[in-house]
Amino acid sequence: MRNQFAEEYIRKICELYGDRYDDREEDSRLGGEDWQPGQKARHMSLRAFQRKLKNEENIQISTGKIQKILISGGCWSTERSRIVGELYHEYTARRMDGGENMDRASAIQCIAMDLGIDPQTVSINLPYDKVVYELEDKTKNAIYCERYRKK
Repeated sequence: MRNQFAEEYIRKICELYGDRYDDREEDSRLGGEDWQPGQKARHMSLRAFQRKLKNEENIQISTGKIQKILISGGCWSTERSRIVGELYHEYTARRMDGGENMDRASAIQCIAMDLGIDPQTVSINLPYDKVVYELEDKTKNAIYCERYRKK
């Protein structure tokens, strides 16, 4: 379960994005059905949004983290994120519900092997299940843990 602060952060980033991207509606990736050289896509790319966040909001986060946040907020859907989500549900569902009853880490490893992609790519294509990491405003516990790790 995500905490209140994480939910607000996800909502803020999604509001700043101000759009929803679904590749079934617009496939403007290089060589995609809707791609036209020299024409601007209807949605903002992750890279363009990253620049906007940095320049206008002074928020510096990677495009992978942006994608994960947008997926968590329901603002980003691609063929890969849908496939990863379906496989994740299949692997983590209880056996009595037809699943494999795997923990998150094991499911991510299996999905990576099934799809022939890096486990980090799998993770980026799944919504946050607990908290958004590396936020600017950290909890006291997060600050304590960070100091402990540095020691």
